[in-house]
Amino acid sequence: MVPAEHRPERGAPAFGRRRGGIEDRPNRPGSDVRADAEERRITGFDGLRAVAFLMVFVSHKAPGPRTEAVGSAGVWLFFVLSGFLIVRILAAGRARIEAGAATPIDSLRVFYRNRFARIVPVYYVFLFVLYTTPLGDPLSLGDASFERATWLYLTNFYIERHGWGTELGHLWSLAVEQQFYLLFAPAALFLPRRHLGALCGALVGASVLMHVALWSAGAWLVSFDVDTLANLGLIALGGLAGLRAEPLPRWFRRDAAMIGALALFLALPLLAGETGRWLVFGRLSGVLAALLLLQIVQSPESRAVALLDSAWLRRIGVISYAAYLFHVPLHAERVLSAVGFPLAAPHSVTLALDLALTLLLAEASWRLLESPARRILRAPTRAARQPRLITPL
Repeated sequence: MVPAEHRPERGAPAFGRRRGGIEDRPNRPGSDVRADAEERRITGFDGLRAVAFLMVFVSHKAPGPRTEAVGSAGVWLFFVLSGFLIVRILAAGRARIEAGAATPIDSLRVFYRNRFARIVPVYYVFLFVLYTTPLGDPLSLGDASFERATWLYLTNFYIERHGWGTELGHLWSLAVEQQFYLLFAPAALFLPRRHLGALCGALVGASVLMHVALWSAGAWLVSFDVDTLANLGLIALGGLAGLRAEPLPRWFRRDAAMIGALALFLALPLLAGETGRWLVFGRLSGVLAALLLLQIVQSPESRAVALLDSAWLRRIGVISYAAYLFHVPLHAERVLSAVGFPLAAPHSVTLALDLALTLLLAEASWRLLESPARRILRAPTRAARQPRLITPL
């Protein structure tokens, strides 16, 4: 319930209604802004997360040159989407600082607290279960050095040096995300807000230069895949899209243009041919992903967005983080065999079973772990500890 002194002004949209494709939610006691930006769900974005997850899922469960390229594009879509949302959150935090409603230290603390609540609990529960119970196959989990890298969010550094060879290699992308939070958030909150776009642009430029450096050094393809700086450019590209205030041309916001952008993004990895060429040049497709996000945000009532916001896609998007974590080491055949139901079925059947089991476990994780953890960890211990400078807008 919103405190009386912070109720919306007359004529402002009521909480719970959608405004520009963004659903506002009531202010919770102790929250730092009304309808915290991290709690707003932009119509269509969960559906896009679902698309990205399904792209990655297929690449791991039906590996091949073309599906691997599709999986890479799915991870890149996650990166661009993450950058879009995170940079907007940081921009809003910096705006509060410049308005005198918060301090950089307080805002950084709140940002890291919220990111911790969203990402860390299920990640470490997942690792603990795999490394300490018979559910994890020791032969597929990597050596002790790799295990340490997973606990410290350094998986991508290990893989860049030693290669894949483990069923937990997909955790590299989560390591890149955490490294982005660690490096980018302090700069975004301590520098003037007007420099945020330039900061994102500089990261994009540094990513391009890193691609050139890797190419010049004859680096192996794994480096192009998992290098931190090579991927931070995608997150920053999403951030640039998130900062854009000008509307797209009207024809860009039509259903045909939106469907065309999504179709082209999905088709490019299939048309790329050689996997190596795609890893070197494919990140240019991030421009299409950023354009698609702008189209979705600026056309929330379109039929294309309504399709992305269909109930089943939206739900997969909501639970996509846990689904991404679980899907690689989860094999329905092993599970059924362990409980006394050995299965010999075509690959299409086991693929469907793997997907169903992954989504069921991800749903359970959301209900029993992730959602409760967010409520508990994001709530202040006492209202009196709320910084006096941080007040709802």
